[in-house]
Amino acid sequence: MPVLRWNSTGITVAGITNNSGNADNQLNFPTDVKLDYEHNLYIVDSNNHRIQKYLFGALTGQTVAGNGTSGSSQYQLSYPLTMMIDSNENLYISDTSNARVQYWPKGAVSGTTIADTT
Repeated sequence: MPVLRWNSTGITVAGITNNSGNADNQLNFPTDVKLDYEHNLYIVDSNNHRIQKYLFGALTGQTVAGNGTSGSSQYQLSYPLTMMIDSNENLYISDTSNARVQYWPKGAVSGTTIADTT
């Protein structure tokens, strides 16, 4: 059994400290973080209306859901808040300002609404 020790100082693993923005190495109001089975990091980048995936050890992310602009089309998100990821790397995103839940298959350019208020 491994022995673990908590490091109370912490390190930045995604984004740039005190520098929000919309570049691939920046975040703007991240609201949720998940790890997949390969230790890749998924971040809900709420104010950039996207989900960013950081490969293990990478310094920049890639957009895997949303296109970076707020909107209600199937390829857009509007202030996403949380997400879940399944074992096949499909995403389930709470698209807050659109009052819907989006299913976003791995590698897809758009999502499908699986729940909304209508």
